[in-house]
Amino acid sequence: MKSNIWYRTACFLFRISFRVLYRGTVYGLENIPRNGGVILAGNHVSYWDPPMIVSNCRVREPIYSFARRTLFKKGIGWLFRRLGMLGVDRDKGNDLQTIRQVLDLLNRGQMVIMFPEGTRSITGELQRGKKGIGLFVMKAHVPVVPVRIFGTFQAWPKGKVLPNFKPRLQIVFGKPLMPDIDFKECQTSADPLQAMSDRVMQAIGAIKKPKES
Repeated sequence: MKSNIWYRTACFLFRISFRVLYRGTVYGLENIPRNGGVILAGNHVSYWDPPMIVSNCRVREPIYSFARRTLFKKGIGWLFRRLGMLGVDRDKGNDLQTIRQVLDLLNRGQMVIMFPEGTRSITGELQRGKKGIGLFVMKAHVPVVPVRIFGTFQAWPKGKVLPNFKPRLQIVFGKPLMPDIDFKECQTSADPLQAMSDRVMQAIGAIKKPKES
């Protein structure tokens, strides 16, 4: 997928919402590698997390993300594909089709956003990451940029029908984890994939909320 009018329009609208409705601020864009395959790894507490992070990561586009494959069959699959969304079968422990697709994208120098926890936290606290991201770290051998978004749990948590526009949102991109350095010890673990996922979650958890000015 190349950046297209649908992708650029959606990102523009979400950026406006982020800046105007939520008085949002972005930090650490300089930490995102400008070239080569990259995994963005974020915390997940809200419906807002994927679109807000993707739309405000303006140094690279497009950024690929995930959606349930069943949604692609309901008449808007064509739009999801133009927005860079990849269909994933959540009922399968190993969705080989999606795994191959993501590895191909990373090998071709694209950027993909992942949420290691696998689902939204119902408490707002970080959960333990699933092994899936560990597989991509091991196979793709690309930098992983931890990213943490603050305020979205208060803005639109799981179970709420409508969003709240009172909280202020902040997105922080941390320093990249390098495959040959930051994951070296994980490879000798009894469970390397889980160890890599834990390392990513540790990096996300280490990102502190900026002081509001």
